[in-house]
Amino acid sequence: MPWIHLYVDTNGNAKACCNTSITYGNVNNESIESIWNGESIKNFRKNLLEGKKDKRCAACFKREAVNKSSIRTETLDKYKPYLKWLQKTSTDGTCKHSKPVYLDIRYSNVCNLKCRTCWHGASSSWFNDAKLLKSNFGDKAIIKATPENEKFIDDLFTCDTELEEVYFAGGEPLMMEEHYSFLDSLLDKNQTSLHLRYNTNLSVLTLKGKSALHYWKHFKKITLAVSIDAIGEKVAYIRSGLKWEKFLKNIELVKKQCPHIKIQIAPTVSNLSILTLCDLHQYFVKNNLTKINDIYLNILDRPTYYNCKNLTKSVKEKAKDNLIAHIEWLNKKNATQLVIKEFEAVIDYMMNDANATHLKQFAIQTEKLDIIRNEDINSVFPELVQFKDTN
Repeated sequence: MPWIHLYVDTNGNAKACCNTSITYGNVNNESIESIWNGESIKNFRKNLLEGKKDKRCAACFKREAVNKSSIRTETLDKYKPYLKWLQKTSTDGTCKHSKPVYLDIRYSNVCNLKCRTCWHGASSSWFNDAKLLKSNFGDKAIIKATPENEKFIDDLFTCDTELEEVYFAGGEPLMMEEHYSFLDSLLDKNQTSLHLRYNTNLSVLTLKGKSALHYWKHFKKITLAVSIDAIGEKVAYIRSGLKWEKFLKNIELVKKQCPHIKIQIAPTVSNLSILTLCDLHQYFVKNNLTKINDIYLNILDRPTYYNCKNLTKSVKEKAKDNLIAHIEWLNKKNATQLVIKEFEAVIDYMMNDANATHLKQFAIQTEKLDIIRNEDINSVFPELVQFKDTN
C-alpha cells in the first residue's frame, strides 16, 4: 500500500489506508510530493520490508484471522505487477519508482443519511443528533479535507501518478461537488480506462444539474458497492433518511442506462443487521438487482456497541441458524466459495464472547437515538430481544 496508495481523510491527513491511524502528513501543510517521499512513509515501507507488523494495521489482521479477505490481501492480489517496486526500494524506505496508482480521497463528510452505525465525522447529517448526544466532531456540520478542495484536485493532477483505480467514498460521494470536478479532470485528460470504484448509498444520482449517470457512460470500468443492510422499514431505521422505493428506482436506472457498471451490495454487518443479512442477499438476487456473488460483507468493529459479537445468546443462535440456512442456499445456487466463506466468517466472528458492558451501551444508545428521532426499535426489530432477555 505505501508504494502505490494515496489516502487522504476529511481532515487532510494522508494515511496508510482508511482503516488505520498511521499518518504520513497533512495536505494542508505539505505538498503531496513531500508526503509521498517523506520520512513517515519511508519508515513504514522500511518496517514492512523487514517483516514488522504494525498494531495499527489490526483491522486487516482481524479480518484475515477469521478467513476474510482484507484491504491488504485484496491489494496484493490486484496489484501484483507493482511488487517489483519493493525490490527497488533502498534500505531506508526510499523508492524513486513508487507513485500513486490507487487514490482514495475523502473530500468531505457531506451525506444525506444518518446511519445508526455511522457518526458525524463521516456524515454531515449526523451533526444535530451528535450535538444532542454530545458526541459532535467540532462545531460545523460539514468537514472538508482542505479549505480549497478544487485546488487540491488540480494539484493531484500535476503529480506524477500512474492511476489505475480511484475510490470514491464519503460521506456520500454522489453529493460532493469535488466528485464531479475530479471526473471532469479525468475526462479532460482522456483517462477513461481506469477503474472507478464507489461506496455509495445510491439515494441520489444528480447534484446541481450534474448527472452521475451521464458521467459514468464515458468510463469503461465502474463498480458500485452499494451500502444497504436490510429491506423496507428495517433499512429506513438503520440508515435514517433512506427512501426504499427511491433507492430501488435508482438501481433500475443504473442498470438500464449504464449496463456496463458492476453493482454489488456492501452491507455493514452489525448487531442491527445480522438478522436481516440473508433476506437482503436473497431479495437482491431473486429480483435480479445483483448477481449472487456480487456481495461484500463489511463486518463492523466499532462502535463496539454495534459489533455483532455483542448480542445476547438467543439472538446469536437465531442469526446462526439463518446464516447456516443461507449458506445451504448459496451452495444450491452455485455461489463461489469466496462468498460462502464470507458468510461462514460472519458466524465465526459473531460467536465470539459478548461484552456485557457493550450490550448495555447498545441499549442506552438505541434508546437515546429513538427518542431524538422519534423511532422505536421494538416496532421495527421485535426479534432483537436485548431489552427483554439477557440470556
